[in-house]
Amino acid sequence: MSAQIANTKFDYVFAGAGAAASLLLLRMEQRGLLDGKKIVVIDPDSKSKNDKTYCFWSTPEELHLFQCGHLISHEWGNVRMIKNKPESLKTMKYSLISSLDVYNELKRILKKHGIERQHSEVKAIQSSENGVTVETENGILHATIAFDSRPPLFLPSKKNEVHLLQSFLGYVIEIETPLSDPDCIDLMDFDVDQLESTQFVYVLPFGPSKLLVELTRFGEVAITSAEAEPILIEYITRRFGKFKRIDIETGCIPMSSAAISKESLSGVVAIGSRAGAVKPSTGYAFKNMLRHAEKITESLLEGKKLETIKRPSRFVFYDRLLLLILSRKPQMGKLIFQTLFQKNKMATVFQFLDEKSTLKQELFILYSLPIIPFLQAWRYDITIRFKNTIAPFLLLLITFLLWVLAIQTPNSFDLAQQVVFSIGLLIVGIPHGSVDHLLEAGKLDSRPKLGFLLRYLGAAAGFLLFWLVFPTMALLLFLIYSAWHFGQGDLQQWQLQKNKIVKSWFWGCLLFAIILFGHVTETNFILFNMQVKQIALSNETGKIVSYLLILLALIWGILEHRPAIILCVLMLALGIQLPLLTAFGLYFIGQHSINGWTHLKQGLKTNNKSLFRKTIPFTAGAVFLFAGLVYSIEKGWLEAFNGHWITAFFVFISCLSLPHVLTMHRFYKKHF
Repeated sequence: MSAQIANTKFDYVFAGAGAAASLLLLRMEQRGLLDGKKIVVIDPDSKSKNDKTYCFWSTPEELHLFQCGHLISHEWGNVRMIKNKPESLKTMKYSLISSLDVYNELKRILKKHGIERQHSEVKAIQSSENGVTVETENGILHATIAFDSRPPLFLPSKKNEVHLLQSFLGYVIEIETPLSDPDCIDLMDFDVDQLESTQFVYVLPFGPSKLLVELTRFGEVAITSAEAEPILIEYITRRFGKFKRIDIETGCIPMSSAAISKESLSGVVAIGSRAGAVKPSTGYAFKNMLRHAEKITESLLEGKKLETIKRPSRFVFYDRLLLLILSRKPQMGKLIFQTLFQKNKMATVFQFLDEKSTLKQELFILYSLPIIPFLQAWRYDITIRFKNTIAPFLLLLITFLLWVLAIQTPNSFDLAQQVVFSIGLLIVGIPHGSVDHLLEAGKLDSRPKLGFLLRYLGAAAGFLLFWLVFPTMALLLFLIYSAWHFGQGDLQQWQLQKNKIVKSWFWGCLLFAIILFGHVTETNFILFNMQVKQIALSNETGKIVSYLLILLALIWGILEHRPAIILCVLMLALGIQLPLLTAFGLYFIGQHSINGWTHLKQGLKTNNKSLFRKTIPFTAGAVFLFAGLVYSIEKGWLEAFNGHWITAFFVFISCLSLPHVLTMHRFYKKHF
């Protein structure tokens, strides 16, 4: 990079010299936005080869708006699907633009307007006080606005999202027997081997004897030349006879339902695939890039904010369902696409694929398709999408039912909570903390070592002794490590990675404050039996404090966009109307223990049955220890608890929790 370029403040920097940048520069030129501007285009590729073919359908009005008709090399008025009779597109045309023509248009614009061209890779783009800085291999550039067309950055993938590839191999050929209808294209011919994917052939005539025949695969693995060539040659020979190959076209387009990261950097505008121009279910992008270029130029002329591409949410949903089907049941792709084009007018299908159809048209289209695979995909999508909210919702429902019982029939409430908590503690409450020896070894089939058991039980026994001698300090320590542990587990379940440590402490402390201040009378009763200083608040004042903290937690859940947080907080709010032990037990068993159990299964790569079998002897041991503690209290051997087993329950949990918290912390650091 020359010193002159490095020291220049550009009006616009284009990170990438592909179709998105070329079309935007073309539209800016047409609207007079390049005159007198300092611009640089950065791309390591010289863009001197015809590496892509862009196809799209449009009306004359759209072509006039886009003003790109001079780039079109071929267009057709008829389309055939699955060897049906050709169907007229009426006022629309299906057009083809070669990438080389787009690149040559870019070179013309660069030369005419004196735009700098730098052959380099863009490493980073950042906002600065005076605009943006663009770091390249050769140095740093400064600009007012950067148009970023580098590959997209997808947000962390979820299980209901799909990443497929649209890979293709095409031959440009000359045939001996001329075509009877060179104005007709074959859009999707499935008369080829599917090879456990969704595969079809495009046929685009360039004249009576010259045409592009392209084999395309929708699948998790890109088709190789070794796989594609025999299929393509067999298809061409069977359909067109002898041929001469003139050129080859290959490529691969990502098809992902995952959301693209929308960087909110001032002065940085994503374009092309980075802005979401590629339609996930088809790979079409050219018209979206044209539309986006028009919106950007309009915004520049009017001095408005430059926005990225926004898709209607229902089409995002349609695409995700289709990609789920193509991923989970690729053999269904052929039937779905064939049915789509057989039972619907081509113009209507194009409107649907263009995301310009009406809801009524979409309902008719969806009704025409095989319903079962879409319902199965929808069920899977809902299950995964709401996976983290189903359990909190059920916990909220159980809390509500216990609250109703407590009001209507107190006797039934006592029996119900005893049954619920006994089962919950035996199934998941105690078991989720009884396989810490497996976490130390990292194997499901490992046996506890004597040294580990002695250290584990020694830590628990030592903390019990600490409780008896220094109850206030023991309580404080218990609250500290429990707040961290509960916060760490919940943050992992809610998938909050940013500022995780701070948020873990925040949520853990908030959780304990809500529960304890919401039950001041009962809390003080336990503190009294522990011989610890009590909370200097009335029960009513404590509840006011607790509800204010609940409001704070609800706001946090809304800001984090986590319905699971909101449901948990609502459960805690309802729990204020229930006894302290009930409220704590609902959270401890219904959320913390179940989430911890889920994380254990993930980390140890096992299932419920295998893991539960490992917990049985240690759960029995924990129950035996607790029974011994209660018996000792009843006999008056542990005067520190004044004969109250509820106080002993919290102390018992705290003693077993100390070594468990340390073990789980190491487990989370290693596996998540």
